[in-house]
Amino acid sequence: MADRPSVQERFSAADGLLDGSVSDAGGLWSRATAWILRLALEQSVDELWLRVAPELVRCPMRAQLLALRFFAGRQTAAQVATIWSALSRAAHHHDYELAPSVTELRRWREQTARLAGDLDALRADPVAR
Repeated sequence: MADRPSVQERFSAADGLLDGSVSDAGGLWSRATAWILRLALEQSVDELWLRVAPELVRCPMRAQLLALRFFAGRQTAAQVATIWSALSRAAHHHDYELAPSVTELRRWREQTARLAGDLDALRADPVAR
């Protein structure tokens, strides 16, 4: 895991796509941004598990999202699951759907950054919320 980019580096990459400073992504920039944001969110969840429950890192993300409510509280867990689902849908190409808009991606970027900060602040004690 040491070789992967940090969460902040992933946000910087997404910012480069959103502000147009990365121009060689062509028509794939919006879905690439969604993928990068989803990876940042998943990595934030992984980092929480490494601190509080390392065995959960190996579980599928849906199982991790279910377990999250016991460590982060129901509201934070629900927000993480909602953003993760939205980013998952946006990242996959479907012929009948438009790519996500800049406005959607910027909103998801801000929400993902806030949630990453919330997860980073959590420690080993489960939250009973």
